[in-house]
Amino acid sequence: MGLKDLFKSWASSPTVLPYLLHIPNSNTDDPQSLAGEFEPQQHYFTVRVNEMFLSEQRKWLKEIEPMVVCLTSYIYGEQEIDNPFIVGRNLIETKMQNIPEGMVFHDTRVAGIHPFAGGRLIVSIALCHSVTKDYLVDSLEFIEKISGVFNENITTLIGNYTKIANVVIGGIDKLFDSNSVKPLFGFRKEFDPDANDHFSPGYYVMIDRSDSNWNPNNFFVKNNRLFYGNDRTSAKGFRKDEYVLFSVTRSDERGDVKLLPVYQSYKKILDVLKVDEVTKYTKDKIKNMLRVLNIEMQQSPDLTEPQAKALIQKYITEVGQMIEPKFNWGVAPDQKPGFWTDMDAKIMAL
Repeated sequence: MGLKDLFKSWASSPTVLPYLLHIPNSNTDDPQSLAGEFEPQQHYFTVRVNEMFLSEQRKWLKEIEPMVVCLTSYIYGEQEIDNPFIVGRNLIETKMQNIPEGMVFHDTRVAGIHPFAGGRLIVSIALCHSVTKDYLVDSLEFIEKISGVFNENITTLIGNYTKIANVVIGGIDKLFDSNSVKPLFGFRKEFDPDANDHFSPGYYVMIDRSDSNWNPNNFFVKNNRLFYGNDRTSAKGFRKDEYVLFSVTRSDERGDVKLLPVYQSYKKILDVLKVDEVTKYTKDKIKNMLRVLNIEMQQSPDLTEPQAKALIQKYITEVGQMIEPKFNWGVAPDQKPGFWTDMDAKIMAL
């Protein structure tokens, strides 16, 4: 059974699903940041696996390998994409803390940061185990590495996203078919505002199904860690069952603008300005580049509308301030008249 079919089968068979509980916002460190719903083109979303507890009862890393498979589907630009991400041995070992009852894995972004473009956001997470054989370790490491590259560089790789995503998903499907990797438990959570779902930020915990009836109101999140108790003060770290704690968070701005394609366009303008004096021709060229950047900002799938507007205003102001002290009408043109100069003049006259 393939990865997508697996999640769909779990969604249609609630008897085999683990407990999936929404932790009340009031039981978290910053409930105000979780209040309110996502608005299309106004907010960014991020999906993170905040904490994962794996019991020693399964002899993790001794006889079997843990692997968490995450598949997030959402609208990016004008298309719906599947964003696969694999948490395998390499990533687990770098973010793992051993505790007497087992081991804990902390904090990994599995999707985002991206503008919420409307439509559905589907989050699917599965905890799997695999036999520790050399050839299998190599396969898992390859798939894990490719999924990391895809997730971190989706804005620059989007033209080939289907091929890259299919490499990851296809690799996982082959491991499932070989019975080398076995899914233990997981879920498929769909947020659909068009179906009147309340799509808001929040924390969720997926707990392996047991005889215990856990009360969602007794779960607390402190510093992105899961606690359980009658109140926030007395609650203790939850270690009774294996679980995955994940969150969908919201932000108004993204801080990695310099990694986006629109910033590379702006950087080209800055490169043109690396001269001692600016002629009229250079100034007109920069104005045309700013016009193109203005259109790129409007159409960028990587920016919300408010941040795109703020950035283009900032860039225009910065360029104007750099041009002013360097501009000199008396400087000879820095490019001789010719075909391309004539084309520039025609564009300016449109």
